[in-house]
Amino acid sequence: MNAFALLLLLGPVQEADALRSELTRLQSEMVLLRGALRERDALLGTVREELVGVREDLRELRDRPQPVAAPFLASPPAGSDKLGVAKGAVLAPRVEVESFLRHDTVVLKLRRVEATGVRTVAEVELTPDASGVDLPIDQSGALYLVEWATSEGHVYNLVLRDGASGQSAASVPVKEKQSEGRFALVGYRVE
Repeated sequence: MNAFALLLLLGPVQEADALRSELTRLQSEMVLLRGALRERDALLGTVREELVGVREDLRELRDRPQPVAAPFLASPPAGSDKLGVAKGAVLAPRVEVESFLRHDTVVLKLRRVEATGVRTVAEVELTPDASGVDLPIDQSGALYLVEWATSEGHVYNLVLRDGASGQSAASVPVKEKQSEGRFALVGYRVE
């Protein structure tokens, strides 16, 4: 704007010099702007590459199973008549019948809890002639649910024991109108 005002005030020879000067100034400004544009494009390219890396890392994190046993051990739920909860880790878990009287067959379904879902690991039976059965856990340090079911008629306690120490980890009663329930535990194999 100032250059045009100057052109009006100057004569024809000075006008050409002023135009050349203004053109040179504008060309140098354009060179600076192009340099800044190249720097910005290079920076955006770097940001794009880093964003692709972050996306790949995020996909890996999503695909990786998240541990569920640690939060369970930190704050296990309260047990009830239908849910026996092991408050600590159980080594070589075993389910036993705590009764000197006869008991019916107890079907035990061992399920592993993962961040992505619950998977059945094994199904075992605790027969009337046996006092207990070892649970075939497949991963040390995993969270497991043991779903149990039996017929009604006998009253006794089902006990989840630590196979390494023999100590009781959890217990649930089998009684009239209660012929099924669960145990929740973090199990470890002992070989």
